[in-house]
Amino acid sequence: MRDNKLLFTIFLIAMVSIGWGVAFLSLAILLKHMAPMQVLAARWSLTALLFLCLILFGKVRIDLSSFKGNGRDALFLFLAGLFEPCAYSILEAYGIKMTSASISAIFVATIPCMTLILGIVLFKNKADAKLVASLLITFVGVVFATFFSPAFSVGGTRIGMVIMFFGVIAASMYSLSSKRASSRFDAATVTAVMAFEGAILFNIIAFCQGHRLETFTIFFTDWTLMINLLFLGVFCAFASYWCYNRLLHYADAALANNIVSSLSTVIGVAAGVIVLGDFWGWYTIVGLAITLAGVWLSTMRMKEDL
Repeated sequence: MRDNKLLFTIFLIAMVSIGWGVAFLSLAILLKHMAPMQVLAARWSLTALLFLCLILFGKVRIDLSSFKGNGRDALFLFLAGLFEPCAYSILEAYGIKMTSASISAIFVATIPCMTLILGIVLFKNKADAKLVASLLITFVGVVFATFFSPAFSVGGTRIGMVIMFFGVIAASMYSLSSKRASSRFDAATVTAVMAFEGAILFNIIAFCQGHRLETFTIFFTDWTLMINLLFLGVFCAFASYWCYNRLLHYADAALANNIVSSLSTVIGVAAGVIVLGDFWGWYTIVGLAITLAGVWLSTMRMKEDL
């Protein structure tokens, strides 16, 4: 029984890491033709539509009666979607725009550490030496690969760094809120609520920015755009977030965040080098090796909880 649970956990980690790790490839293509809010609106509208269809056909059931008498858990369910994709996606988009890619990468690498800190402060979570060590090792690995890269730059505005800092908090609070909501609601419900919140907010913003039906009609003009939208909406959002919310049901939020975000970074870097021809060198190999060492320590720590 324990082995089955371990294999299922590995499957969830793989799905999330691959989905988040290669999402930037499709994003890069879509952003050449669309504004960021258009991409977000289309992506999460597709995800929300998938959940709506599953709900109508009875494949996914959201039990409204479970909201009664569970106000606090229902609040965390709502907050999970409010923090991500809503707040984090917007903060990340503008934060990256107003800072350098190097600084943004370092900020993102601090999300597992921030998740641990906020979990201790707000939810009285406990941390042991192995958990703290695994988070610090993976952070050092990302910083090492970023700092020694010839493309390293400290450019950007202070406002951009403040925005990225709040983005880190939003991403951390999403994991903690989803973890809390998962005690009462299943992963399908959590992910569906996230999709509906994201679709509503991003469509409103896109509409206010002057984008109308072209947010959706553009995909029928180029099949490559449609394929990349389907990849983002179905695999990177629908499937990956469903798996991540399910993973949070089993694992500590900081631990789960550390494993999937670190593996996503490794996969993303490898995809960038192979597909886009990004720069790489000894610093990349060493940095990713350190990151993987931290991931290994995290997985050993996770096995103790399963």
